[in-house]
Amino acid sequence: MPTQPRSPAYLRFRRRLLTGLFLAATLAVTVVITQVRTSYVEREQALQSQTDHYVKAMEAYVANSLQSVDLAMIGFANAIKVLPSTQNPSRAAISELLSARAANFNVDYWLTFLDTRGNVVATSLDIDVTGQNYAERDYFKIHLDNANGNRPYIGAPVRGKYTGKKLFFVSRRVENAKGEFIGVLLAPLNVERYASVFDNSRFTADISITLFYRDGKIIARAPLFEQSFGRDLSNSELFRHLRNGNTGTYKAVGIIDGLHRTYSYRVFDQFPLVMLVGSSDAEAARQKNRSYLVAGAGLVCLLCLITAGGMYSLRTYARQEERELRIRALLGESRDMEQKLRANEESMKLSALLFHNIGEAMMVTDAAGRILTVNPAFSLLSGYVEQEVIGRRSYELTAGREGVEFFARMTKTIRETGQWDGEVWHRHKDGTEYLAEIRFNTVHDDFGNPFRYVALLSDVTEKKASEERIWRQANFDTLTGLPNRRMFHERLRQEMKKSDRAKLPMAILFVDLDRFKEVNDTMGHDKGDLLLKQVAERLTASMRGTDVVARLGGDEFIALLGELRNPADVTRTAREILKQMSTPFDLDGDGVHIAEISSSIGIALYPQDGKDVETLMKNADQAMYRAKESGRNRFQHYASVDNVLDIHKDRCE
Repeated sequence: MPTQPRSPAYLRFRRRLLTGLFLAATLAVTVVITQVRTSYVEREQALQSQTDHYVKAMEAYVANSLQSVDLAMIGFANAIKVLPSTQNPSRAAISELLSARAANFNVDYWLTFLDTRGNVVATSLDIDVTGQNYAERDYFKIHLDNANGNRPYIGAPVRGKYTGKKLFFVSRRVENAKGEFIGVLLAPLNVERYASVFDNSRFTADISITLFYRDGKIIARAPLFEQSFGRDLSNSELFRHLRNGNTGTYKAVGIIDGLHRTYSYRVFDQFPLVMLVGSSDAEAARQKNRSYLVAGAGLVCLLCLITAGGMYSLRTYARQEERELRIRALLGESRDMEQKLRANEESMKLSALLFHNIGEAMMVTDAAGRILTVNPAFSLLSGYVEQEVIGRRSYELTAGREGVEFFARMTKTIRETGQWDGEVWHRHKDGTEYLAEIRFNTVHDDFGNPFRYVALLSDVTEKKASEERIWRQANFDTLTGLPNRRMFHERLRQEMKKSDRAKLPMAILFVDLDRFKEVNDTMGHDKGDLLLKQVAERLTASMRGTDVVARLGGDEFIALLGELRNPADVTRTAREILKQMSTPFDLDGDGVHIAEISSSIGIALYPQDGKDVETLMKNADQAMYRAKESGRNRFQHYASVDNVLDIHKDRCE
């Protein structure tokens, strides 16, 4: 029998059905491919962002550690600079200085001082390398030629000749007070510490962290530190990318372990170093394959459903299409939820890792200031374990030196700005007190209200004490406790400005002791030192409370009388000094060692006798010499060559 022809209505329905199936299939394939591609790009971007943040954190850690070493070297260079001239650069003085501070060094680095010929003068490490010559080393030549200026120099990684440790060197040029080269301070750093920190900072085994020297040699790496130390990778993919910029991201196969990773690199701003962090993209590849499998299976199911729906009426087909749209929406939401959960989990792991392993003490409180948790570094700093401080107010751990108003201002600043920086004295569990540098930051809830306070603490007690000692050595005479020449010049400049504002004159009195050498020669230098101390006390007692007395060196002293409303105060003060200096000195207080001296005083007025420090000091010195030539035990005002000023002389009765 002949086949019955299809009705036009059936043909139209079939054409519409085939067209609909084709369009639906095309749309399904396009959506799936787009979703898979978008998911892959997002994973790649997340991996690049992770390595970029990681490399910034590692760069900050290394830079901070190097700045800490450089700060210690600056402190010792300044301490060497202000040594008395009889000890600069004495081997014994340098050895004593390094030995006295040896307790401040840790096993990660030590200090060595080289003289102007490259010979080892002293070292803080307990090894005998004194006399060894390092004149041919690159760091010594750099500082000898002053090619690096007032900046530290960092050398390539090497294995220590005497310690056998893997090292790289940080060095600084040391100059005396006149700016003359007197040697080099050298700090060998143990790079095994960096490798250990890098290894502890990896939260997955496929992450690699590498610190390079600028010539391509590896300083530290985790993992495989032993196999990679000192290896030259200057021809690697990294250094080809460095030609395009100081930061960047790329993909490559690792030369050390052969793993394919996504790498981020950064060149240090102040040091010849490069930090490289790599994360394996194997997980991203697995996620991509799984996405392809899921998407393929979903696509097949989708096409089957579309085909089955075409066998039914248009109403059934419409319902089926609506169902498929809901399935797609749910699939997209599930993917978003999965990505958010994975990102939150990784973020929490990284935060916990940093909180427990960071070297800086951390404390977290609630909005009322009650302690919720502390990290191990805080327990090491304060002596309290976490269980002993939870629930306590943070101010209960302070030493009580700051008053209520101080903490009220602190609280107000935190509430207004969300943070606070400053220093607070704390009391250790054993009762000792230490100065803590604190930074408070506020964590807000979804409504903008304070929810948590995070505090970072570090012990700066020794740092402050060291800065104070160095400052006093640089500005005060060690024998008499009076300001030295440097401090006096600074005070003189300040008083000149005050004199200009007040339009009142001021005066300086240059005091030189007569027959002081006879005391040293007959009684000895110990008695001479006792005499200088008593001279300083009498000079200070002869002045007004606002005046300044300083020791310039040897038996030379100088006094500053500011804002002279009555010019006669200068003559009165000079006569009082002559009287005090001509009164016999009982050096031991037992009447046995009596020193009889006098003084010669030169007086210069500002601004008549000089409008700058150098001129005023020179003219006062000349006036003092005229007083000596006129018979000593007298004072004399400065007189210019054309005798514009009168000469005033007087003798102590």
